Amino acid sequence: MKIRVKYCGGCNPRHERKAVVDRLRVDFPQAEIVQTHEDGPFDYVAVIAGCTAACAAHEDIKGAYGKSIVMSETDYDRVAEDIRAIPG
Repeated sequence: MKIRVKYCGGCNPRHERKAVVDRLRVDFPQAEIVQTHEDGPFDYVAVIAGCTAACAAHEDIKGAYGKSIVMSETDYDRVAEDIRAIPG
């Protein structure tokens, strides 16, 4: 499984964005988690915003099994649930 992580610019961080990605690495050790500018393919995309403005451009990034915008650490459970539902 390949998960693409896209960070916002970090101009207004209200939570530790890296903590979300660190948690993904622990909970999904079999996944390849990448931060890249390549087009893919990706199984899932997590757009990690530092606040509720969620201003990171992500319209052109697609995940075969979905994409989530994470605006706070409380959004993590939804992301983890989506990833657990990916076949394989």
